[in-house]
Amino acid sequence: MQEIEWKDGNPSLEGLYFVAVKMGPAAGCYDFANWNGVFWEKSIKGNVIAFCDTGSFIQQILIKWPFADNVNIDFKPTPGGESEFEEV
Repeated sequence: MQEIEWKDGNPSLEGLYFVAVKMGPAAGCYDFANWNGVFWEKSIKGNVIAFCDTGSFIQQILIKWPFADNVNIDFKPTPGGESEFEEV
């Protein structure tokens, strides 16, 4: 199992982060909170003691879609080998 790469202090960019929140001398929890550039916007009381940006968080855990998609895609390439979709 891979450990989260925590950072301390405050993020340099605004956005959503996975955070560790200290709620007292012997209590704490994990949550997602928004950093607005000045303070943490969070739904629980306590001090954010560490954070991980959500992009790094997603890469550090194994996530599988909760159910199988039952979609039947009939892909037909256009003449010349080009598809109608263009990667950007």
